[in-house]
Amino acid sequence: MKYYPQVIREARYHIGLDAPAHEFMAQIEQESRCNEGITAFDGGQGLGQFMPRTAVEIGKKKALQEISTIPLPYDPHWAIRALILYDLDCFRAVICPAWHFAFRAYNGGAGNLNREIKAAGSCNPATVAGACSRKVIKTKWGPLDLCKVNCDYPEQIRKRSIKYKERLPWISA
Repeated sequence: MKYYPQVIREARYHIGLDAPAHEFMAQIEQESRCNEGITAFDGGQGLGQFMPRTAVEIGKKKALQEISTIPLPYDPHWAIRALILYDLDCFRAVICPAWHFAFRAYNGGAGNLNREIKAAGSCNPATVAGACSRKVIKTKWGPLDLCKVNCDYPEQIRKRSIKYKERLPWISA
């Protein structure tokens, strides 16, 4: 919960009062278990599990340059703002305008997802999931089906978000 106030502020400032801050907080939990110093097996770094190249690209945004001229994926302030800005970029980049698809794009790329949406000919999440054709990679823990991981990602966020939604502060107009 220590990052939640900043997540709410950043989400509302960069997206608006109806931003799904509870889902962004759940996404941080899903990505890193809220461990700012973590590095994943695939090289993802910090709270948002940014890959180094993605951190460099998103780090060019003016709103992140205000924090630092170099990417700081292990810095919570930078990582939270970067996650929200990247989610917004994903929302805008995906053919189907929904946070469900923005989260899938964050996890596995907007280009891959847009190809799947076009193949499905639909914005129905189940139909798009059926059009997924990503590879299975070998890890030290066993095979990892990237379709399953990517298709399950928004649902994992939704489940985790419930506890945060219950704690959202009311907005007084």
